[in-house]
Amino acid sequence: MFLLAYIIENARIYKNNDVVNRSMLVDKDKILQVKPSFAKYRYMKMNLDRFWMAATYVFCSHEIPESASSADGKRFFIRRFLAEGCTTVLAVASIRSLHEWKEKVDEVRRFYQKGPLDFVIGIKIPLRALTVPLVRKCKTERIPAIFVEITDPRELYRIPWGWIREALFPYNPPLIPCLSGGGERERLLAVWQTVLERERIPFVKGPVEPYHPVKLEIQKKIGIYPLKGYLHTGGELSYNLFIDDGTRSLPPDKAETPAVTVHKGEIVRVLDKIMYRPNKGEELVVYRPAFFS
Repeated sequence: MFLLAYIIENARIYKNNDVVNRSMLVDKDKILQVKPSFAKYRYMKMNLDRFWMAATYVFCSHEIPESASSADGKRFFIRRFLAEGCTTVLAVASIRSLHEWKEKVDEVRRFYQKGPLDFVIGIKIPLRALTVPLVRKCKTERIPAIFVEITDPRELYRIPWGWIREALFPYNPPLIPCLSGGGERERLLAVWQTVLERERIPFVKGPVEPYHPVKLEIQKKIGIYPLKGYLHTGGELSYNLFIDDGTRSLPPDKAETPAVTVHKGEIVRVLDKIMYRPNKGEELVVYRPAFFS
């Protein structure tokens, strides 16, 4: 049964802002079991005592290259994602109204299907476009994240939140704020949080920064966790390795480049060499947002 299985041993894994020492029995792209050790097992072993391990990152992106060329797409995927240790993208389609849905969402889906990464589709809308039909469309299409552009806090009091809450249920994708620059930022977020808490709407408190690791609590709200960004029994084998220089005690930040990146059992990065595999984009369908939050 485990013809291709092997053991990753002595792995120091960053998990929930902590470090745990674990060994993993893996087979191809799956983690079969996670234990402190597999001392009595006779599989081939890979010793990671000179590295630190972390699950590969989930990034958020609101853009795709204007050019449709495969060369531009390759540069975009490498520079924005693979070079940073990211193998899953929350890919956001910007739409101004429900009439643009098919064109904009399909455009994002086609682009990421041609790439090397897994992806989850979200949408970004102006606040005025937050309507019952649009929310129902999100439920039907399994869109687990709705980014909402807000510029004036007074507009938040004009939304029929009772109807929106009913339309969100039972899928309940969270609303995520997108803010313009300026001194209104703190006030906008304060009103956003006050109104949505009062109306019992699932939401994220602040913006999600593009091209940075999406925080664990936000991954949980969207439903990406534990499908991605988490090394566990039964999960996929996707991880970053960071060289141990003898001084590390805290998780790596986004500024640090992994030495090795593995995506679903395949090496995609070793030091400065990146293995680019197009047309491997797989869409992650989230059936229950916030199930683990």
